[in-house]
Amino acid sequence: MKMKDEQKHIQLNEEKWDKWAKTLDGQGWRYEFLRRAQQGVVSLLDLRGGIKILDIGCGTGWALKLAADLINNNGSFYGVDLSLKMIEKAEENFKGNGNFHFISANAESIPLEDNFFDIIICTNSFHHYLNPLKAMEEMKRLLRAGGKAYILDPTADSIFIKAIDKIIKWLEPEHVKMYSTEEFRKMFASAGLKYKRTEIVQPKQKVHIAEK
Repeated sequence: MKMKDEQKHIQLNEEKWDKWAKTLDGQGWRYEFLRRAQQGVVSLLDLRGGIKILDIGCGTGWALKLAADLINNNGSFYGVDLSLKMIEKAEENFKGNGNFHFISANAESIPLEDNFFDIIICTNSFHHYLNPLKAMEEMKRLLRAGGKAYILDPTADSIFIKAIDKIIKWLEPEHVKMYSTEEFRKMFASAGLKYKRTEIVQPKQKVHIAEK
């Protein structure tokens, strides 16, 4: 893909999520669906005091808050999102809480130090990444040895999800691809991460878990 096409892709995603930032903390089936998915991911995490967590595609920080509440805010909670409006909203939501840190950045290039995080989560944003392997390689760089990545995304293991993927590609130019479990396995291996297991947290929503 040409550089100008990559820049256009980034622009489309920024515009989409900037618009969502105003309402992402609102009510309705769409938001409840996203929150249930995030609850499912957080329920799988091995949370403990002092843990360092990164949420890639963090939106307004809802999943990080859920994780922090479970360990009485005893940890370091980082969120990254391509949308500056999402980050501004997250910073507003957590103003005055020094344990939360938010950065506007592309998932392929995150300005944080190597071998830092115990856990990285990514919920319902991976199918928007133009270079998914680069994003996984970035996860590997950021994780400490033994750290785990949890990617929740609609997974193209069924005819239904494959059909949905084609429809969304036609409707949303910022959409890239929904991947099968086997494709996740291969990408994790190529990125140097060990594929551990898959968990289903709600219908058609699979969490792919890998370890550094």
